[in-house]
Amino acid sequence: MKLETKNKSVELVVKTRKIIALAKLLKDDKFEDAFFKAVRDCNIELLAQIILILAESGENINPFNGIDDVCDFLDEYIAESKKNLSDIYFVITEAINEKGFFSSKMTKKDLQARIDDIMSSVNYEGIIKNSIEKMATEVVTEEFKGYQA
Repeated sequence: MKLETKNKSVELVVKTRKIIALAKLLKDDKFEDAFFKAVRDCNIELLAQIILILAESGENINPFNGIDDVCDFLDEYIAESKKNLSDIYFVITEAINEKGFFSSKMTKKDLQARIDDIMSSVNYEGIIKNSIEKMATEVVTEEFKGYQA
């Protein structure tokens, strides 16, 4: 996938090592859920970091010197292409999907539905775990009420 301005052409290359770097960046062991949350939130800082990780220009060379360089490129790209952050995120999402790094390959419609589904980012496991712990504490407290230590 290529992003181009009149001054710079950048290829965004999706590879396993880069997806691992993205997972570390997103700080979540569930890459897919964390990635779609970032897309849904349209987090510009994460977008710049994602582009920095995925960017190449020839022989695996990153064309950016750092995050500020990416931000300058994004400013130019948005101005020239008339695209917004959501558009850029969606193109990246399509590229990751095409390479098979989500649990299943999705159509454009499925990808958009997943992005729009705010419930997909809810941590049900955490909610259930916290509820069980709270309930267990209440039961134990009630059971041992009146006993002297």
